[in-house]
Amino acid sequence: MAGNRSEFYRGKRKKTGPALIVSIVVLSLIAFVVLLFYGLQKYIVVTNSGLHLDLPILADTKTSQTGDDGTVREFETVNAELIVGEPDYTNVRATAGEGLTELKAVLVPADQVNADSVNAYADSIGKGNTLMLDLKTVTGMLVWKSETEIAKGYGTTGTVDLKPIITSLHEKDIKVAARLCCFVDNTLASRYEQLALHKSTGEAFSDDNGAWLDPSNSIVRDYIVSLCKELDAMGVDEILLNGMRMPETEGVTYAYSSTTSATPTPQTVISGFAISVTRTLKSMNANLSVQVGSAKAMQSVDEVTGQSAPLFFKVFDRVYRTSSADTAGDEQKAVKSMIELGELKYRYVPIVYDTLPGTTCWMKLN
Repeated sequence: MAGNRSEFYRGKRKKTGPALIVSIVVLSLIAFVVLLFYGLQKYIVVTNSGLHLDLPILADTKTSQTGDDGTVREFETVNAELIVGEPDYTNVRATAGEGLTELKAVLVPADQVNADSVNAYADSIGKGNTLMLDLKTVTGMLVWKSETEIAKGYGTTGTVDLKPIITSLHEKDIKVAARLCCFVDNTLASRYEQLALHKSTGEAFSDDNGAWLDPSNSIVRDYIVSLCKELDAMGVDEILLNGMRMPETEGVTYAYSSTTSATPTPQTVISGFAISVTRTLKSMNANLSVQVGSAKAMQSVDEVTGQSAPLFFKVFDRVYRTSSADTAGDEQKAVKSMIELGELKYRYVPIVYDTLPGTTCWMKLN
């Protein structure tokens, strides 16, 4: 018999301790390398000779330069920070307003833009020399049969053949102007929702004027540009952009479709649109003008609508505004300092209802 022998089984021990420690160390090193890689990315500098790491802790706070006379000059290293601020539109170069002549326009409402009615307006034009055809109103529907892509695709094109009407007026020595409503567009804003102006809550914006298009949207800009080019090709002498502004409703935050480095404001959106459109259309034969709404915009910047006459006089040929025979002269004198190119008498156009003003240019509503 085997006395005092243990009756218990003792299993073999697995040597897992060292392997576990090694695994933890390896994983820790991998994690450290990954963190180090992403953490040092902002210090990687790209040069013509390749990549190198520029760590602030290793950087020499001074740089030196040896002059022609052997003198060594040392300069402290300066850490610069890029800050994106609001654009300064006072530095925009004036490009418009030269070569203009007098404009005495009579408005022809959209529903009367047809051969017979336009001829009747021409026969009774009186002291006028131009017929202003209202070709795109707040409805968004175009009066003329447009061949532009969006107008055909979304059913905003009209039926009137403008070319013979324009030719007929020119034969009578009458100039032709066209007024287009830019951003209040009930038809396109509802049929092409991506182009609509939205609030920050996601809701499409509308007011008493109707539904609005987003002025920051590049497709909206291209649409207006394409309409202007089409009218210019037909022989229109002047194009007036009406409603080229943000809504007058205060306290509304908008969700613009454009992405910029700085937060968009009504001023940056409208000014950006104005500069972009006028630059794109600079080769047109037709004059390109704009209608201003508020009295504040005629003085400086209207922060609500984004309009600014000081900028508009630089990039548009003429600036129109609703006025009266009694005040038009004084209003014209008030903008004299804004005129850099051309003559004041041709640059400001008061819009009146009845009595004609004594200014060289005017537009009469019926």
